[in-house]
Amino acid sequence: MKRIRPLQGPVPGLADYRKQASAQANWKGYRKHRAGKKRYRSLIESLVGLQHGLCGYCEIDLVEGDRQVEHVIPRNKAPDRDLDAENMIACCRGGASDDSDVRGDRERFSPPDASCGHAMGNTDDPEFVDPRTVPDLPSLTRVRPDGQIEADTGACADARWSADSVEKTIRILGLNVQRLQKTRRDYWDNLSSKMSDYRGNPNAMEEWARSRLLPKNGTLPKFFTVSRSYFGSLGEEILAEEPRGWI
Repeated sequence: MKRIRPLQGPVPGLADYRKQASAQANWKGYRKHRAGKKRYRSLIESLVGLQHGLCGYCEIDLVEGDRQVEHVIPRNKAPDRDLDAENMIACCRGGASDDSDVRGDRERFSPPDASCGHAMGNTDDPEFVDPRTVPDLPSLTRVRPDGQIEADTGACADARWSADSVEKTIRILGLNVQRLQKTRRDYWDNLSSKMSDYRGNPNAMEEWARSRLLPKNGTLPKFFTVSRSYFGSLGEEILAEEPRGWI
């Protein structure tokens, strides 16, 4: 889980709807409004841009047909915040079965175990870790070569953050379901297979690490924390450089 930037205030379409609907404004009304489709697209694209194209929870790349606006505090738990842009992030659809083909056979998720907002549902746990609140450095999570994501207990201690809360958040979001763990493991293996091309050439290795960890045209490669864990101290040195546009 990486730090992401929060959306500061509503995008224009959301602000217009709130003004027009006044006291009757709500999320369902916003989606069903005559201009709802266009305004929703504007909202989600603003969020995706802030997040460099990655799901705010599992960090897969967000593609058309597998992305949605997620309320961090579920709407039924905080109905007064269902139109609060600061309660929204962009996420994938969490392996929902009706999205299983949008990425093509190469990345089809099987079985479609629930993750991210789809797994969280209406859970409102006070220990849940909002990715917009975690420190940028150090990373509170790490990925192992087998694709499992876990709390980095040392980093959590350094940041004075509860490793138990991080682990609970991973469970709530289903971030270690089979399909995600397998996809992260395959990504790790792909990084390892390319390592031989750069052995003995530190400059080339650093440039390769930069290409995996820093945005290009505003977009980050998927599974940022896999790359971050793989490159270790080299990656952290790169991410600490100013300006830190990867956040």
